[in-house]
Amino acid sequence: MRILCASLLVLFGLSVPAAFGQTTSISGIVYAPNGKQPLPNVLVYVPTTAVDAFTPGVSCPVPGTPPSGTPLVGTTTATDGSFSLGGVPIDPAVPLVIQSGRWRRQVTIATAAGVNTVVDPNLSRFPRNQTEGDIPKFAVATGSQDQVECVLRKVGVDDAEFTNMGGTGRINLFSGSGSPGARIDSATPSQVNLMTDSTVLNQYDVLMLPCQGNQYIQPAGSLANFVSFANAGGRVYSSHYSYVWMYNNAPFNSVVNWKVTQPDPGTTGTATVDTSFSQGQILSNWLQLVGATTTLGQIQLSVLKHDLNGVVAPTQSWLTLNNTALNNPVMQFVFNTPVTTTTNQCGRVLFNEYHVEQPTTSPINVAFPSECPSATTDLTPQEKLLEFSLFELTSDGSAATLTPTSQDFGSEPVGFTTAAKPFVWTNNSTFPAAVTIQAASGDFSVVSPACGTVASGASCTINVVFTPTALGARTGTLSVGSGTTTLTASLTGTGVPALALSPTPTPSSSTTSTSLDFGSVDVGATGARTLFLTNSASGGLPFPQLTLTGPYSVSSNCTSIVPANGSCTLTVTFHPTTTGASPGSITISSAAAVGPTATAALTGNGVDFTFVVTPASGNIIAGYPVTLSSLTSPIAGFANPVTLSCVTNAPATTCTPKSATILPSAPITTEIDLATTSQYTVIGYSGLGGNWLLGALAIGTGSLLWFRRRSASTLARATLVALLLAVASLSVTGCSGKLPAENSSYTKPGSYSFTITATDGFLVHTATYNLTVTSK
Repeated sequence: MRILCASLLVLFGLSVPAAFGQTTSISGIVYAPNGKQPLPNVLVYVPTTAVDAFTPGVSCPVPGTPPSGTPLVGTTTATDGSFSLGGVPIDPAVPLVIQSGRWRRQVTIATAAGVNTVVDPNLSRFPRNQTEGDIPKFAVATGSQDQVECVLRKVGVDDAEFTNMGGTGRINLFSGSGSPGARIDSATPSQVNLMTDSTVLNQYDVLMLPCQGNQYIQPAGSLANFVSFANAGGRVYSSHYSYVWMYNNAPFNSVVNWKVTQPDPGTTGTATVDTSFSQGQILSNWLQLVGATTTLGQIQLSVLKHDLNGVVAPTQSWLTLNNTALNNPVMQFVFNTPVTTTTNQCGRVLFNEYHVEQPTTSPINVAFPSECPSATTDLTPQEKLLEFSLFELTSDGSAATLTPTSQDFGSEPVGFTTAAKPFVWTNNSTFPAAVTIQAASGDFSVVSPACGTVASGASCTINVVFTPTALGARTGTLSVGSGTTTLTASLTGTGVPALALSPTPTPSSSTTSTSLDFGSVDVGATGARTLFLTNSASGGLPFPQLTLTGPYSVSSNCTSIVPANGSCTLTVTFHPTTTGASPGSITISSAAAVGPTATAALTGNGVDFTFVVTPASGNIIAGYPVTLSSLTSPIAGFANPVTLSCVTNAPATTCTPKSATILPSAPITTEIDLATTSQYTVIGYSGLGGNWLLGALAIGTGSLLWFRRRSASTLARATLVALLLAVASLSVTGCSGKLPAENSSYTKPGSYSFTITATDGFLVHTATYNLTVTSK
C-alpha cells in the first residue's frame, strides 16, 4: 500500500511524506528456469499496480512500451544477467517483476534501510512452471533429427508443462508430418493439425520447426498460414530441412540467397559470432561467460548443413562457419517480419544450419521425455547457444544498441585531428538507463559531453575524433556502457605524413614511397622532372628544408607557406657528368610529421658514345678514291640517332658517309668515301688528228715492203710487221704529240686532313684522317 500511495503522490506532482521518502536498493542476477545460466536484456522492475495477465494468442508487442504494473523503478539486466535498482521502497514485501517477452515472474522482496538487498537467485530465475509465473506458449512440431524440445527441458521447464494441444501445459508437441520425433502419447496431433488451421496456429507465441531429415514439401495453405503467423508477431525457430517453409514461400524466399541441398560442409566445425551488431556482441561475451567456449567469439558446432549462400539485408547473420573454401557460410540468421515493411515489425524468424540435439537412437513416436538426455546434466555448448537464441527470439527487443559498430576515419596527417564522426547509443528499454562508460582507445577520443541518463526509447550521440600519433594503420575501440553491459565499435584510421612528395598533386593515401626516373640523358646535358610538395594537413605549414644527393638540383614555385590541403611544384634537374647510373635523393626536413614519402628516390642514367675512324692516314695519287671505316659504339645504353658529316681542307675533294644518320643502339660500322681530282682530264695525245704525214709515210713504206716481201730478208719482213703495228697503235691511242686538257680545279699534291663528325645534337665526337696526295 505504501508503494501505491507514494506512486500516486509522485504522479500528481505532490511531495512524498517522510514516511514514504525512505528508499534503498536491490540487486541480483536473473537466471534461466534451471537457475544456472544468467540471462541478459531482461526487464526487472518494481510495479506500483497489479500486473495484467497476458492476452492469449499471438500478439504484436510494440518495443519500448512500458510493461504492465506502472513501474516505479526498473532496469535491464546486463550481459552477465546482473541488475541493480535504486529508489526501491523500504518494505517487507516489495513486489519485483522479471520479464522477457512472455517469460515473466513476480516475487516479493523484503528490503531494509541502508542495506542493499541481494535477491535470492531462486527468486530471480524465470519460472519452471505456471505456478511460478508466465511461460510463452510453444508449439513444437517434433522432428526425427533434432530433439529441440529436450533443450527446453534442460533449460529448466518442468515436464508437466509438455502436453498435447488442449492440455494444461505451455509446451505442446505435434508429430512432424514427414519424419516425426517424440510425442506425448498416441493422441498427439500431427503438424498438419497445427499448420493447416490458422486458428490453431495463432493460439501460440512460439513455433518450433526442427529438422525432420528430409525435404517434405508443405501445402500452399500451410505455407500461407506460416507467413501470416510470423507477420502477426509470432516467433519461429527452424532448422535445416525446415527451409521448406521459406525457400519457395514468398516473401520469405527473398530473405537470404537460398541454394538448398548443397553438400554438407562437414560433421563439426568452428563458427564465428557476428559482432557487427549489438546483440552479436552480447552473445559473443555471453557464450564465454557461461563456459560454452574458451575463445571469445568462437563456438563449436556439429551436424552442419549448407542451404544458402549469404543473407540479404536487413536479414541479420548471427553465425558463420570458419570455412574459407565455402566462403564462410552462414550458420544462423534472424529476420523480422513483415519483411515488406520497416515499421511495426513485431514477428521474428530464426533459422540455423546445424542440429542442436542430434538423437543417438530413433525418436520416432517415442513417448516424451524418453528421447531426451537427463534434465539435470549441464547444457552442451550448442544447447546454451539455442538457450540464448530462444530467449532473444521471444524478447521484445529491449537491448540497447550502438550504431555504427565500425567506422573508418580515413587518412589524417600525423598530429592533426579529423572532423568528428557520430555514434548513436539507443536505449530500447522501457526504463531510463544511465550511460556510465563513454571512452575511446588508441588514437581516438570522445569529444562530446557525457550522455548521462538516457530516457526510454531515446538516444545519445557520441562524437569521436581521430588524431594519429604515428604513420600507418591505427586502430581503437569505442566503448559505451550502461550498468555492466558495454557495447563497442571498432575504430580505424591511417596516419599519413603532413608533408609528402608525390608525382601528382593529390597523392594516394596508400603511397609509401616516391621516385623519379630521369631515364637516359647525354653526359653534360640536363633532364628535368616535376615533383609536388603536398600538405595534407588542415593548416598551412612552413616550406621545408630540401636536401639533395647525387648530380641533381631543384627549383620550385613554392612560397614560404605550403597551403592547407594544397601543393606546390618542385622542378628537379638531372646533370649527368659520367656515364652509367646516377642515383640520388631529395628529402624533406620539417618539424611537421613526415614519413616514407618525405624522401623521393632519384634515378638517372648518363649516356655517351665513342667514334673511331680507320685508318688514321694514307697516301694516294690524285684522281683516285679512298674508302674509310668508322665505328660508332654506345656507352651505358646510348640509343639516340647520330648524324655523320665530314669536312676537309683538300681542294677538289669530296668526303661522304654512306649513311648520313645511324642509330647506334649497338656498335655500328659506316663507310666514308673520299674522292680526289687529277690535274688533267686525259693522259696522252690526240690520235690520228696529229701528224698525218707520219702516218701516211708509215703506211706507204709498209705497203712497199709488203709487195716486195718475196725478195726481202726475214728480218726486213719482221721489221715491216712491227712498223705496221706501231702505226696502228699510235693512230688508235691518239699519241699525237699535243699536251692534254687541264682541270680547272684539282687536288694538288700535298698533305691534307679530313675531319669526320658524329653528333646526336648535343654530344659531338670527331675523328681526323690525314691524306698525302701525289701526282703520280
